[in-house]
Amino acid sequence: MHKTPEIALLIHENLWVVISFAFGRPVIANFVDKRFEGEWKYLNKTIYERAEIRADRALLEMATQLRVLDDAEQLDAYFSQIKRSPMGTVVQGDGKKTGLHFRDLTNKIMHAEKFEWALSDPDNPKVICHSNDVTRWQYAEIDLTALMALIGMLMH
Repeated sequence: MHKTPEIALLIHENLWVVISFAFGRPVIANFVDKRFEGEWKYLNKTIYERAEIRADRALLEMATQLRVLDDAEQLDAYFSQIKRSPMGTVVQGDGKKTGLHFRDLTNKIMHAEKFEWALSDPDNPKVICHSNDVTRWQYAEIDLTALMALIGMLMH
């Protein structure tokens, strides 16, 4: 069986990659726009492609690790019992919006066809998980501040 503190530590490490990308990419992009003239093909590839791929992978790893932790510690049941606020919204297949709660968060990340990083508001970055089956759900919008609050309370 997995040891809870080790899983929680991995979750925190992946959170760092996710939030570093979400909060850092707009700052770095602005910096490069101001300081680098001409074409910087490989620098741009690093900023706009490779970093996002790494953040996508960290998000997916984190969802898997959260699921393992949930299985070991019954986090979803606890969060339901204390009526923890949603960590975003889900647009269902019929267009209805519902709250994105813990277990659903892990499901949406793990079953997403792709991720979209909504970083235009630097104070409120989000990740949008696009569905692999739009008849069931269209997309889920994850509030990264709420995700940080959730993971920030996990001991490691």
